[in-house]
Amino acid sequence: MDLLIIGGTSFVGRHIVQKAIEKGHNVTLFNRGKSNPGLFPELPRITGDRRKDAQKLAGRMWDAAIDTNAYSPADLLPVMEHLQTGHFTFISTISVYDDFKQGPASESSSVFQQEIKGDKVTGETYGPLKAMCERLVKERMGEEALIIRPGIVVGPYDPTDRFTYWAKKLAEPGDILVPGSKERKVQWIDARDMAEFIVSQAERKAGGTFNLAADPIKMDKFVESVSNEECGKLHWVDDAFLEKQHIEPFNIPLWIPVSEDYPQGFFTVDNAKAKSAGLTARSAKESAEAVREWLAAEGMKTLKTGLDESLEKELIRQYK
Repeated sequence: MDLLIIGGTSFVGRHIVQKAIEKGHNVTLFNRGKSNPGLFPELPRITGDRRKDAQKLAGRMWDAAIDTNAYSPADLLPVMEHLQTGHFTFISTISVYDDFKQGPASESSSVFQQEIKGDKVTGETYGPLKAMCERLVKERMGEEALIIRPGIVVGPYDPTDRFTYWAKKLAEPGDILVPGSKERKVQWIDARDMAEFIVSQAERKAGGTFNLAADPIKMDKFVESVSNEECGKLHWVDDAFLEKQHIEPFNIPLWIPVSEDYPQGFFTVDNAKAKSAGLTARSAKESAEAVREWLAAEGMKTLKTGLDESLEKELIRQYK
């Protein structure tokens, strides 16, 4: 099929492009040419800013289009005005859900309804803006719209370093602080599994909304799966102590202290609908090994997230 991918050279988009190429589709990229501009030199490319240059999409009919990097209606509207396609995939987020008090959210759970003024993306506006985008996509594309709500996305080329922190940390010697209880559950989706699902659904012109996430597992099983033989000594530190030390949610990746709003100490979603539509998810171990291979090839970089090593050691000392 003739497939337009908006973005396509950063993390998730990069994996989607690679999967589409593997499956023999005719892929065209539309992006500014700023992120990894040397990637996929063999592919035709429409260079432009989605807000200023969407008119460059006019005059051609695409079998399907996949939008990997719209964060607000201001990103979407120019594209919607000019794009002609038989199928449209919008990558949203589970952050559209406004309530995790009742356990795993399903596709029918409540989402943010407020209208955000402006389009500045912050921790408070990210979910509501994505929810506004979803409504716009449904209004314009109807049954031809596929809306993807991924959980935390992991894998090679991840710019957020959330899962990468654990893949790296649990393969190093020394003392390792692990937050919360062993029983609390965590959940994620590998970008490669996400790409497989999205391209397969686009091939079938499937519509609807899907949570994309692997099955949740307990934190002790997660640690066991991600660790390798180089892993140091684990120190499980409870929520109350970390909060007393002013450690904020996600200061340690994949951790939220247990509260009324987050009774699981994280946020999880129901993935049954996606699994019934063909989603398969690789293990945390497989994802961690791929991430470590990527880090080794790139050179073990300093991560953007996680505790400073000296603070981690001090917290462990005080807790003990």
